[in-house]
Amino acid sequence: MTLPSAIGVCPDLRQETFELPAQAVSVADARNRAFDRLLQWGVPVDVCHTARLVVSELFANAVLHTDSDRIGCLLHVADGQIRVEVRDQGSYASTPMLLFPGAEEERGRGLQLIETLTHSWGVESAGRGLGHIVWAVIRS
Repeated sequence: MTLPSAIGVCPDLRQETFELPAQAVSVADARNRAFDRLLQWGVPVDVCHTARLVVSELFANAVLHTDSDRIGCLLHVADGQIRVEVRDQGSYASTPMLLFPGAEEERGRGLQLIETLTHSWGVESAGRGLGHIVWAVIRS
């Protein structure tokens, strides 16, 4: 006997979350976890590399620019798209935004890279005093 599918469940949906300490050494762990999981889910290798770079940039920004103790990451794959969310606990000096640093500046290009590599991206408040969620969508 075959049971009917649950209403609203997408058979192609794949989702995973993980949380790591807000430390520089966690950035490599985050990007490797994302790459490995997406590869296991059958996402094309070139798209896995793109997602790996996106996770790395967003996670590094949260480590560098917030006072978080822990940082969370969500990977959501459905309908030919990958949504990456990085949630911090802390507060930014300001809301993350796209910058255009001069040629001599060593930092400030991370969100330019995100802008180039993704279909869309944005920043949402996780709630008053609860940090931010920076998300990006990659088409696979």
